[in-house]
Amino acid sequence: MSVDADHDHDGELADSPIEYVGPWRTYDVVLEGRRVPYLEATPLDGGRVDIALDRRYGLLLSVEEAERFLPFLANAIAVASGYTCHPTTERDGPRERHPFPRSTALYGV
Repeated sequence: MSVDADHDHDGELADSPIEYVGPWRTYDVVLEGRRVPYLEATPLDGGRVDIALDRRYGLLLSVEEAERFLPFLANAIAVASGYTCHPTTERDGPRERHPFPRSTALYGV
């Protein structure tokens, strides 16, 4: 449903700046019982999955490719968000990364 400035739709305000766009058929991506943030998927015919990252970047994969790639992507999102990895069934939740990398000495440079 779209509200445009020229028409009054069933009592709605004719000058409303709001649009209602949809419906969408996207699904949350859940890995090992945990939702992967910023990631949505749309199952397609023919064994394909359309993946959307942050509603900006898209990738069309086969189901087999998605099963191999999405765990890697979930870990990358977790690391970028400040965690060690995406939560697994072995842990209760994500573990935050130490804020500073460990210093190591460089020898023979």
